[in-house]
Amino acid sequence: MEIFNKEIRPYVAKTFSGLENELADELKFLGAENIEIIKRGVKFEGNKELLYRANYLVRTAIRILTPVTEFKVTDEQSLYDGIKAIQWDEIMTHKQTFVMTADVFHSQIDHSHFAALKAKDALVDFFRDKIRRRPSVDKENADFYINIHISHNECTVSLDSSGESLHKRGYRIGADKAPLNEVLAAGLIKLSGWKGDVDFYDPMCGSGTIVMEAAMAAMNIPAGYYRENYAFEKWPDFDEDLWKAIKEEHDNEFKDIDINIVASDRSEKAVQIAKRNLKHAGLHKDIEISKAYFDSIVPRSKKGMLIFNPPYGMRLTENDIVRLYQEIGDVLKSNWAGHQAWIITSALDAAKFIGLRPSKRIALYNGPIEAKFLCFDLYEGSKKEKSPDYRKRKDDPGHYRTGKTKYESNPRPFHRDENNSEASEGGEKRPYRGRSHYDREDNRDNRGYDKRKSDSRSYGDRNRDEKRPSKGGSGRYDRDNRRDSNDSRGFDKKRSNYSRSQDDKGRDEKRPYRGGSEKGGKRDGEKRSYRDNDNKGKRPYKKDSGSKSFRGDEKKPYKKKEDGAPDKKRDSKKVTVRFKRKRLD
Repeated sequence: MEIFNKEIRPYVAKTFSGLENELADELKFLGAENIEIIKRGVKFEGNKELLYRANYLVRTAIRILTPVTEFKVTDEQSLYDGIKAIQWDEIMTHKQTFVMTADVFHSQIDHSHFAALKAKDALVDFFRDKIRRRPSVDKENADFYINIHISHNECTVSLDSSGESLHKRGYRIGADKAPLNEVLAAGLIKLSGWKGDVDFYDPMCGSGTIVMEAAMAAMNIPAGYYRENYAFEKWPDFDEDLWKAIKEEHDNEFKDIDINIVASDRSEKAVQIAKRNLKHAGLHKDIEISKAYFDSIVPRSKKGMLIFNPPYGMRLTENDIVRLYQEIGDVLKSNWAGHQAWIITSALDAAKFIGLRPSKRIALYNGPIEAKFLCFDLYEGSKKEKSPDYRKRKDDPGHYRTGKTKYESNPRPFHRDENNSEASEGGEKRPYRGRSHYDREDNRDNRGYDKRKSDSRSYGDRNRDEKRPSKGGSGRYDRDNRRDSNDSRGFDKKRSNYSRSQDDKGRDEKRPYRGGSEKGGKRDGEKRSYRDNDNKGKRPYKKDSGSKSFRGDEKKPYKKKEDGAPDKKRDSKKVTVRFKRKRLD
């Protein structure tokens, strides 16, 4: 086919969202040309050798595709016709197996699985119509991996040179819950800027993916070193000698490391899985791993890098996830000064409880989960004290942050004289800026507070006509909650209608009878007790409350005014209801 006869071919490398620039840098280092960054991928051009090196060495690529053809797609029939028009017998034979995958975006065909089935039928019908035989489909270990990409009614048919996803490195034989993707882990290390020159820590290692990717990058181990096969090995133009030469070249470039790579986890199960993975990869002597809590880990040196993937809260309650991130922040502040910590998480609300301001925020996707990659620079003191601008201001004797006032830093302060002409000291003229806010008479009153800022009253204003607001009630200045100025007894009418001060004991108005023991007897100023036999069954009432009917035919008697007695203003709003509690025999 024409695609196999070209010396320089177009390729497309797929990756995670947020890692496009890192992937482009890796391809550029290998010699790729005409690099173009697209969404979740990079387009580039190169020869067959570049294709082999990209699959074997690039750490941030999920798969490398080789486009075969492009055509318009408006419906399922146009997709079928376009796939069947390709000369498939020049690519594969009917004895070989294949698998078809599809990605659909913004198209009339809105179901990727349906698009893959339709394309598979077209390929099978091509061989059946031509040689009356058809190739088989193998989803597990196919000879050819064919990708259909439909976007805005444009269909691109490509051959997948990688086969299985490149994140399947081959070193991991076990995994704990929710393992981190190997391509994403390698991308996190590249985004952090770690070059293998300082110690590396993962305090929540899980199955050990991040530390293994860090060790492979530091020791210059190729990303595909543990992988057994690739899909391009079964292509018609496969060059076995070239492939072996590339592998031998890079397999001899391993190097030893003189730094510490430390992994830990609080789960014994996760630690055992990680140990098996490390031993299978031959890295068990280069990575220290143990069961430990984050707060018990001691840094090996004064500088280092932490990258870890804490829980996102999918299986934890809200209180648990908040407490977890609070503890992470406390440990980082107390134990890891001088280090740099990177955390990938989707629990952004809980991440605020770390208590540190991230210096970098990078948007990523951990599978279908939107996440942030946060960087925290950990200092022994304040971060602003480390900045050169702060140190420069600190050396300036006249700067306000030095602790001196503007007059203390100036040996000859200026003072304006009455004539508004020249300074009283130094002989220099100072520009007049007018009176300050607090020098104006209309902004201050005789009580010494700023009227524009507060309308509150001091404790000395109690006896003024405007009363202090009550602590209860709905509003600050609600009149119903204030004390009544006409009420000489001084109690809050809204809070109680029964309480009396000590001055009421001698008045003719009786207190409400509350029942109880026989020790009460008659009260001072009372002519008769409510508990006398003559009053059994009768409800007591207030003598001075008027003649309005109280119950049935009973009426409240007037209190006759004695001759010469002064007029006493009655408070009609206060009605004290007195009652007699029934005794239980």
